[in-house]
Amino acid sequence: MPKIIYIKDGEDSKSQLIIDGYQVDSSNYGVASNIHAIQWNGSKGTIEYNDGKNNEDISDISSFDFETKHATEKKAIADAEAQAEATRLANRTYAEKRADEYPLIADQLDDIYHNGIDGWKTTIKAVKDKYPKG
Repeated sequence: MPKIIYIKDGEDSKSQLIIDGYQVDSSNYGVASNIHAIQWNGSKGTIEYNDGKNNEDISDISSFDFETKHATEKKAIADAEAQAEATRLANRTYAEKRADEYPLIADQLDDIYHNGIDGWKTTIKAVKDKYPKG
């Protein structure tokens, strides 16, 4: 279970939500207006109230649904990042694609030593043929 810190800032009902050290958008989390803060350490926690009610120790945080909503947000972010990376990879130039596939210089020198220039040319030509200019 994650570590969660929820703090409502002042009377304007803005809040901060930190899950496992990462601040997340707190606007999707409805918390009762009399709650000032929730601290959860993974297995137990405390609710602090702003209406004079005594702090309350808790052993279950599932009623706040932080984990489910956070998982949904994390998946949406991961999906967007994956799509951006796929787009970036699809838009690479032939030179960038070649650079990623050419062997390291040390490996190319080793190829020349063991297989001669013609062997090295064969290795390089395979990459050039795979990613032609234009």
